[in-house]
Amino acid sequence: MRTKIIAFLNNKGGVGKSSTVQALAYILSNSYKRKVLIVDIDPQANTTITLGNTDFMDLLKQKTGIIKDQESLISIEDLVINNSIDIHEAIKHTSIHNVDIIQALPTLAAVEESLKADIRTPQQFRLRNQLAKLNDNEYDYVLIDCGPSLSILNINALVASDEVFIPTQVDSGSLWGVTMTINELIKPVRSYAPGLTLGGIFVTRCRDYTTAAREGYRILEELYPDKLLPITINENVAVQSSSQKRIPLPKLNKRAQATKDYYMLAGYIDAADRSTYLRKLMEEG
Repeated sequence: MRTKIIAFLNNKGGVGKSSTVQALAYILSNSYKRKVLIVDIDPQANTTITLGNTDFMDLLKQKTGIIKDQESLISIEDLVINNSIDIHEAIKHTSIHNVDIIQALPTLAAVEESLKADIRTPQQFRLRNQLAKLNDNEYDYVLIDCGPSLSILNINALVASDEVFIPTQVDSGSLWGVTMTINELIKPVRSYAPGLTLGGIFVTRCRDYTTAAREGYRILEELYPDKLLPITINENVAVQSSSQKRIPLPKLNKRAQATKDYYMLAGYIDAADRSTYLRKLMEEG
């Protein structure tokens, strides 16, 4: 199986993107026995904080000179700034079996200007060049957790990816985020990365019982009938608890409805024939 690189992106924040990456990594590694590398390219670093093994207080002390002579942490910003660094130096194990991570640091937000100033390598190809250094047998999946912005970092993520999934809620801001992501990021990137495909749009934190949710979903169906997946991630207390405790949802609560939803999404992503998978899913549901 060739390594598949998947980005998760929405220009709107707060749609459950990082939670989705963490849940899928856990399920793909535990239930599908896949080797997964997470690349955290979100300056908010939520996935790094949850799954990484970095003490950010010690890191702060190191950066300010309070702690000296510690091994420096190579993060995603180092990889996109300096192509001569071996990507393997940045890969760290997580507590989840067969899941590794390239971490983001709070300083990632400042990397944009450094990228613009360095013209030695085209800005948008930095991450792709680094991921190309991985061998095909090292990972089955690379999952990229993107930040909510129209940034050169997200352009790097899309150029490096085989496909992109868009998690969204059904409020107007999130729906605008979907449209901005497709029109301002995915479509332009395809002009120099034609292999990039939109894997699907799926609704997170879904509350089917509200009129607003039903209306938002109807709009998505109307705008993106071929890309809206019939898989929704339900909102419940377990999702909030997972975020607060910084534990991937499937590990924290295997019986939660949202966990079952993520298992369906993971099955879709890993399916050899996705159309057949969805058809069986609809028949069973």
